[in-house]
Amino acid sequence: MCLPAPALAALSIATTATRIYAQNESAEAQQDLISAQADAERRESLEAAEEDLGMRIKAARELRSRMRVAAGESGAQGASFAAAINQTIQDQDSASAAVANQLSFTQRGVNDRQASALSQVRTVSGLEAGLQIATAGARGLAVGRRPEDAKAGRTSDR
Repeated sequence: MCLPAPALAALSIATTATRIYAQNESAEAQQDLISAQADAERRESLEAAEEDLGMRIKAARELRSRMRVAAGESGAQGASFAAAINQTIQDQDSASAAVANQLSFTQRGVNDRQASALSQVRTVSGLEAGLQIATAGARGLAVGRRPEDAKAGRTSDR
């Protein structure tokens, strides 16, 4: 049984449109998954940095407390004691800056991986979809009009 040309054209158009829609839906789902994964990585790196920073601050405070207790018991107060306390504060600030830098580098890495992964996802543009649908319709008409030409790979009129 041979279908008429308009029916073949409509079938080709519907099939192509469905394929394009499915391809774009799949691409959108991939983009959502990539973004969700990147967001999770960002949260994890931020939580790790916060924990590391908290531990470093706590250690610096404990050190200053021990120094104050030792200075109070020995009666050592003065410029050297203040200098030692100030040094622990500077060390704490340096550690905080190192954690912030590491977090920044980690976040950049996550962003770069996300951009790379998103660049691999292929979506069909409106123009491309229109051209594919129009081509499918033209092929469907050609097949319906001249089945013998379509089998031979020819689509032009004689």
